[in-house]
Amino acid sequence: MQVTPSGKRTCPTAPTPNAPDLESARFANRNTVILPDEMVTRILMYLGTTDIAVCRSVNRHWQTLIDARHLLARSFYRDCHLTQRINSLAAQRNLAVERYHSHIRGWLLDFSDRGRETAKQLDNILKDKHFPKVLFFSIPKLLLNSNELTFRNIATIGLLGAVKDARFSPDGKYLVTVSYDNHAKLCELEGGQWREKVTLRHSAGMMAMRAYFSPDGKYLVTTSNDNAAKLWELEGGQWREKVTIEHSVRVMGASFSFDGNHLVTTSADGICKIWRLEDDQWQEKVTIKHSHRRSITNAQFSPDGKYFLIATVQGTVKIWKLEGGQWREKFTINHRYSVRNARLSPDGKHLVTVTSGVNSGGIHFHHAKLWELVDNQSQDKATTQQWQEKATIEHSDIVNDVHFSLDGKHLVTISRDGSVKICGLVGGKWQVKSAFRHFGSVVNASFSRDGKLLVTASRDGSVEIFGLIKGKWQAKATIWHCKAVTNARFGPDDYQIVTACSDKTAKIWVLKNKENDDNS
Repeated sequence: MQVTPSGKRTCPTAPTPNAPDLESARFANRNTVILPDEMVTRILMYLGTTDIAVCRSVNRHWQTLIDARHLLARSFYRDCHLTQRINSLAAQRNLAVERYHSHIRGWLLDFSDRGRETAKQLDNILKDKHFPKVLFFSIPKLLLNSNELTFRNIATIGLLGAVKDARFSPDGKYLVTVSYDNHAKLCELEGGQWREKVTLRHSAGMMAMRAYFSPDGKYLVTTSNDNAAKLWELEGGQWREKVTIEHSVRVMGASFSFDGNHLVTTSADGICKIWRLEDDQWQEKVTIKHSHRRSITNAQFSPDGKYFLIATVQGTVKIWKLEGGQWREKFTINHRYSVRNARLSPDGKHLVTVTSGVNSGGIHFHHAKLWELVDNQSQDKATTQQWQEKATIEHSDIVNDVHFSLDGKHLVTISRDGSVKICGLVGGKWQVKSAFRHFGSVVNASFSRDGKLLVTASRDGSVEIFGLIKGKWQAKATIWHCKAVTNARFGPDDYQIVTACSDKTAKIWVLKNKENDDNS
């Protein structure tokens, strides 16, 4: 099935089995015997965000319980598949309270009247064990409910070369920037100001490389043209080189697993190495070799850490599974043309692959194909799984990147032709829900943690913010730079954005309410 913004098939939306019927619920509200509060709470806490929202709107008693016990926020938090690596709920709450007092509360007070009301509500539940979830829920809700957003630049970090990449650490305390002048710069947030902390150097340029934080923020990996990936560890407030991972040729990329226990590095000779953290030491566990040089275009772990994906220029996507402590090849998906990129959805049930080529008629094509993992039952009633192609998203030029939202409900594709296409699941089928366009090539797109905000960066110097409002994606704001933007990402609390630019700067921006800004 071909999916395009125009001429897309309209499919009736299948009813959600768990969603309460509106009229039945209203009738029940008048006539049913009220269950004990504890029983209702236990029932509601296992429902999805949409279901709880419906319950809240049709039953006054349930609405009181939902609001008082923060059930909607807890469900929202769970639905987003947010992985917390702090085992202690108390430690989790303490960290959230610290971040709230250090910078979030001040932003709320300055944002708008609604922001001040949100801060007042949060002040009253600081000791609640569910405070991190309510805080996580409140920020995107506030941003989406604002009619129009604007920005304020709060920090500019200068480098010696054009900035390739910039990203926050998971806790928002550090920012790493990577430039073309063979080093990465780490900055730390101290007393509300960003200050340069350390310079991470390689012996050769980092021209096609980036730096990546581990999910717990304890490690940082940098890759370079000097045939090495360096792993840095945060220890006692200082970043120190932990281990150097050697390859025989240029290292193309590196990424951590979602649990932070595995690291993969890929090199230009088609070699992929998987490392595992054991007893505070990184150990090489498996080496995967391909016969063709530069054959690996992407390598990624699944969110649960059980699968590992490799995309190749030979047109294959290979998925490996961790079984009994060993990585074994599980699936192979074949394409007729080179696979430029591939990514798994957060739930591991969907896969997107990017291909380009020339068809039999001599026409160039640029596709992103969506696949679904389905169960098949053979004649002997044995159940096997395989990947089935479900949809195709077309662009008129090379697809630069693809990303799933954290909740797995949306997918964005960006292209060199300047187009941005946001797809969503409609009635169990992937369809293009919105399409936007920049004047120049779109090089980066990033969802907020809740999946309801999207930022895109273009070589035309623009950064666009889009918001999902009542089921529709709408443009919210635009930041302009004097030169090409190479990257843009949300901070861990979603109200900050960092942009990297070819003018040798990385800039940190804070989202603001435009109406409040105009009145100040």
